[in-house]
Amino acid sequence: MYAKLYRAARLLLPGGLATQRNERQLEATEWLSRAELEAWQLERIQRLVRYAYEHVPFYRETYRQAGVHPEDIRRLEDFQALPFLTKEDVKRHREALVAPNFRGKLYPLETGGSTGQPTQFLVEDSFWRWNVALRNRGRGWYGVREGAKMALVWGAPRDMPDQSWFRRLRARIQRHRVLNAFSMTEAKMETFAEMLVHWQPAMIKAYASALALFAEFLKTRGITGIRPRLVETTAEKVTGPQRQLLKEVFQCPVADCYSSREFVTIAYECARGGLHVCETRCVEIVADGRVVPPGQLGEIVVTSLHQFAMPFIRYKIGDMGIYDTAPCPCGRGMPVLREVVGRTHDFLVASDGQFVHGEFFAYTFRVKPEVVRYQVHQTDRHHLDVKIVCREPVSDVWLDGVRAEIQARFGESMHISLQVVDKIELTPAGKHRYIISEVNPDFV
Repeated sequence: MYAKLYRAARLLLPGGLATQRNERQLEATEWLSRAELEAWQLERIQRLVRYAYEHVPFYRETYRQAGVHPEDIRRLEDFQALPFLTKEDVKRHREALVAPNFRGKLYPLETGGSTGQPTQFLVEDSFWRWNVALRNRGRGWYGVREGAKMALVWGAPRDMPDQSWFRRLRARIQRHRVLNAFSMTEAKMETFAEMLVHWQPAMIKAYASALALFAEFLKTRGITGIRPRLVETTAEKVTGPQRQLLKEVFQCPVADCYSSREFVTIAYECARGGLHVCETRCVEIVADGRVVPPGQLGEIVVTSLHQFAMPFIRYKIGDMGIYDTAPCPCGRGMPVLREVVGRTHDFLVASDGQFVHGEFFAYTFRVKPEVVRYQVHQTDRHHLDVKIVCREPVSDVWLDGVRAEIQARFGESMHISLQVVDKIELTPAGKHRYIISEVNPDFV
């Protein structure tokens, strides 16, 4: 009953009707065929590029220098001729990326900054309204409606409900309860667990690593009875072992929401396991400056089709991914990301120059129950610092064995420092970084 009243009341708020129109638009496009969806996207890409060329100084100058014009885009393939937008472009040319003719209210945002200095950018009202519609649709696939109880294991300070009286009130109205991922003591986790057992949220939204830590705590303590309809992981990649743990502890589906600060929802996982790219985003997989076919690894390049105040067109987001070669068995025409492999900085470099994805360490430590958490930091091509948190004391022989496994993969000339530590610090956004690489492989 409360959820229905909440949704009805939302229509009376500013932007409520616009959000509802967006939701109906998504209902109309969700089941389009691939060909119909591409035609729908092409029309909106043409409109966006024409607008950017006519009204946004950065794009007008950049496209002129590249010798491209909006009228050149007659097919989706023609879109690939446009230059990429980089984080450095946004930092250096933020003012020139804003359309001076835009008269609506602009909201300043910044990226999470977990990999360096945050990038500041501006968004308009439609940014929020489309995000709410996309988020509601994805959760609706699992029977979770807007206004349902939600528990969050979250950490970004700007998103915490205790920052102001307004956010506290909003969290209460939205029926949100939060465990701060930046301060997960055993006492706080126990209190949060007791509350969830009685409160019974419809869904849990969380950083994968933070929720896995909480789930391990519940499993160790024998705390059961928290039964949401959905666990939604976002902001960082959920690993295979983490997914299995979450399913085991919460006894419900785990859906990955691939998102970023620049676009919020980019793709959402359906009940059949397909990570569907939202139709309001054009996502390309690029290597060596060219779009690669499905099944091949490349850098993810994203375009938002509804951001006009400060358009993000062919934006190199910093993640790597692979498109699936087959359609999703659910029947939706939206393309499927087989995997978001990880950020470009999640790759390490062996002494012979080969790229080693950070998942190597996930598999290495998955079969070692002694390891609770790890972090790998590559400072240059010859040094690898590995920190591990263990459940119990380990022997020098055990450590030598782990070091030998790593050495075998990275080469004899790689200097490996392996340390057992009590704690690994989280990022300012409350997330755990498994891999920190200062050796950046350039795939594009």
